[in-house]
Amino acid sequence: MTLGSGSSVLASVAEGVRGACYSCDAAQGLAMAEAVADRVAGKAAFYSVGIMSHDVERAAVFGEFCKRRGMRALFHPIDLDVSGVDPLDHEILRGLADRARELDAPWLNADLAMWCRDGEALLESLVPMPLVDEAVSWCADRVKEAQDILQRPLAIENAPNPIIVGDRDILELMTRIAEEADCLMTIDVGHLYGLRMQQRRPIHLPSDDDFAWDRVIEGHMSGSFLRKYPNDAIVVDDKHDWHVDPEVWKLAMELLPRAKNLRAVIFEAEALSADELASCVVRFADTFEPWQRRAA
Repeated sequence: MTLGSGSSVLASVAEGVRGACYSCDAAQGLAMAEAVADRVAGKAAFYSVGIMSHDVERAAVFGEFCKRRGMRALFHPIDLDVSGVDPLDHEILRGLADRARELDAPWLNADLAMWCRDGEALLESLVPMPLVDEAVSWCADRVKEAQDILQRPLAIENAPNPIIVGDRDILELMTRIAEEADCLMTIDVGHLYGLRMQQRRPIHLPSDDDFAWDRVIEGHMSGSFLRKYPNDAIVVDDKHDWHVDPEVWKLAMELLPRAKNLRAVIFEAEALSADELASCVVRFADTFEPWQRRAA
């Protein structure tokens, strides 16, 4: 089944719950997710579940958690490989389709990166998509193939870039992939900020105006750390262990209101305390409504 034109894909997800979201390390169980939910007093509209295709038990646990806490589950698979070189694994895709149904996730989020190699999930060692024109058709074909099996829209995300191959602008490439594949998009503001710092480019580019903002359904923010070395090299540490830099907040305030179909603003965290993460969720929730007013 093909999901249809861009307008129909957007129509299937653009209306519905909107608000703040957060995620925790699923491997550590529910303790952190529960602790944050206790502290945010219903401010979170979504919870983002990051699991693999075979994680039946975790899908059930987090699905029940979302229902009990009055949140909608979002799904960020960690073995969905839309930018890799191995043929797409249809068994994995069918497993992801099952998990998405169990979670009742309206769409799936997929980093533009190689998540698997020779059947092994790379997890902490994902390889970002090369920033070259040739990546557009390659990734678009894989996104279309994945969507046909998943029977849910994919939202492609700009991945972190611990290494950079190619010199094209990531937002331009994402627009071309999304339009060719007829899919949605997720903008990780921290990833974008870090990449442009590494590329020695302005944080804002004139071409940002041409980005397909109407396809953006999620906005991601997380803490990262820019390491600057004596040879003027910059390496971005994207382990979600840090607070969001003020410059990343500023960039989000300038860019995300352009996304009129934005449904969820997500804070991703693995190493913050429950109090710290809850504070971020409340800030996201309080910030989301003005973004929506500016986007209307």
